[in-house]
This record gives sequence, C-alpha cells and structure tokens, in this order.
Amino acid sequence: MAKYTIYHPLPSDMVPRNPKVFDKQMYVTDILVYELRKEMVMLGHSVDIAYIPINSMDGKRLCIEELGIDVTYHTQINSSLWFMLVNNETNKFILVDLQDSPGITLILQRFPNFVLSLVGQFSLERYYRENKDLDLTKLIPFNYFAYYPQLVESMVDEIRDIRNSCSLDDRVFFLGNNREDYIHNGRRIREVISALEHFYPDEVRVGSWEKKLAPQDFFREAAKHTISLGLPGHQWCSREHELWTLGLPVMLYEHTHHMGVELIPNYHYVAVSVGKRLSIGMADNPEEAAHQIINVHREWIKPENRWRLDNVARNGQIRMMKHASPTAVIPKLLQLAQIGHW
Repeated sequence: MAKYTIYHPLPSDMVPRNPKVFDKQMYVTDILVYELRKEMVMLGHSVDIAYIPINSMDGKRLCIEELGIDVTYHTQINSSLWFMLVNNETNKFILVDLQDSPGITLILQRFPNFVLSLVGQFSLERYYRENKDLDLTKLIPFNYFAYYPQLVESMVDEIRDIRNSCSLDDRVFFLGNNREDYIHNGRRIREVISALEHFYPDEVRVGSWEKKLAPQDFFREAAKHTISLGLPGHQWCSREHELWTLGLPVMLYEHTHHMGVELIPNYHYVAVSVGKRLSIGMADNPEEAAHQIINVHREWIKPENRWRLDNVARNGQIRMMKHASPTAVIPKLLQLAQIGHW
C-alpha cells in the first residue's frame, strides 16, 4: 500500500468544510475529496488532504513546493471544480478536472510527473478544435455532478410531493441565461430561447437572466412542469444533474460528450436532434432547434407516452443516486485513476 496526498484548491476567503457535517452549501469537490480519502484508507492506503491557497497575484499563481510546481498563468486559475491525487513516493499525480473546459489540466500537463486527467466533459473533437495544446492522450472521461449535491438531495421528497399534488404544466420549461453578452465566438449561446418565445409563445415557459430563480425555487417550479429543457452553456450546466437527482424528466440535445457513467438517450433523458452543432454544443440554426424541441416535446407529453416519460425520470434519478453521485462514483474514480500503476 502507498502514501497519497489529495491537494484541493482553496480560495483565500474560504475555509475547509467538513463533509461529515450536513451543509447544503457543501461543494461537490469537497464531498468527492472526502469520499475518495475514506475509500482509499479502507483499501489500506495512507491519505492526507492538503489545501492549496489560490490567492496570490489575483489568483493567477499556483504553487505546490513539494511537487516542484510554481505556475503563474495569464488568467485567473479556477479555484473550484478540480483537485489532484499525488503518490507521495513517486510525486506523480492525476487530476480530477470538472471544469467546463479542462483548464487546470492545460496548466499542469507540462510537468513531467503529470500522469492523466479525469475530465467531467470529455470530447476529443471539441478539445482538438478549441485547444490543440491539450495532450489528448492523457484525458479520460469521468462524470459531472450537481454543484451542491447535499442541497439537491435534501429536496428530493419535497419535489416528489409537489409533482404528485399538482396538475402538471405541459409547457417547455427553461429559465436560464440568454443575455446579449452571453456569447461564444460572437454568437449568443442560447439564441434558441428567443426562437422558442417567438414561434411558440403558448407552448413554452422560458426566460433569461432576469427570470432566474434561487436554486430551491427553480427546482420547485421545475417540479410543476411535465418536462424541463436543458441547454448547452459553457459548456454544460449542472442543471441537468440536479433535475435528474430530483427525479424530474429532462429534455436535451443529444449528448455528445463521453461519460465514465453511461448516459443513454431516450432512457435517461429525452433526446432532441437539432442538426449541425457548434463546438460547445449549441445549435448552429436556433430556429431549426426550436422547431425540433417543440416537435419532440409534443410527442412525449401525449397521454400514451407519459409512462415512458416517468421511466426516463426514474432512470435518470437511479443513474445519479446509485452510480453517479459524489459518493457512489468513487469506485469508478479509482478504476479510471488506475491506482497502483504510477
């Protein structure tokens, strides 16, 4: 058995959280780090947790002296959604990188003791187009999560009760950022929202930034609708994973990123084909996408298809709770990390 250290970034204004104490604002990586350490100790390893301050030079410097890492980057280094597991005897390390794009992987892959990175949103084609400096041979699909899992899981019973006690609203439901400045390569990322509002005002309940709600209120509103729509953001919001955890049916563009825990169209989510897609997943033709969303939605809300929709919601929840939650996914993490080979 070996000695390991898990290094977790910590912004200067934060203190380490204790996952053993229930906290609705506990971040997903705090839980993953704690559960990983617990599982590895049970396997006979010695595991410490060390926190990396991300506070010097406006958050652009990352320094871990014992690993020979001292990097100053041209932009602010992300202080969440990643951590590293280090073998203390070899100083080799892997990354768990859940950022929209694997930014910390790009920064740390230059070091010779870097082994591999488990990424939350794996797409070789997208990575190749967007950043040819990434070493694609060292990326492995992992998983994506709700940002605040304990908050979401604490609401499962409430959301079920709301859904069972009301007459469901059959309009397409989506409240999320569609501001003019929310753009990618000069194009608005969620222009399809404007198209849905324009062409199908009576069949949608959609809105942009000014209509966004606090998470708990958003979940309660989603529970009152037959289907919630998930749309690509930068690049994948956690919304879908929150709704799956709550047992709510989700409609998505066909998901093209690979996952360490399989995600099956029309089994875990209602799949929509929207034609040509841009690199981050957004539809090239927002009007065509809006028409396809409505066509698919109309089919799934038919009375004869409600049992299938209920199964999709159930399957999505089972996937999250039994295989893809921060606690359930640790065996998969250890399998992908290939402990003992580095």
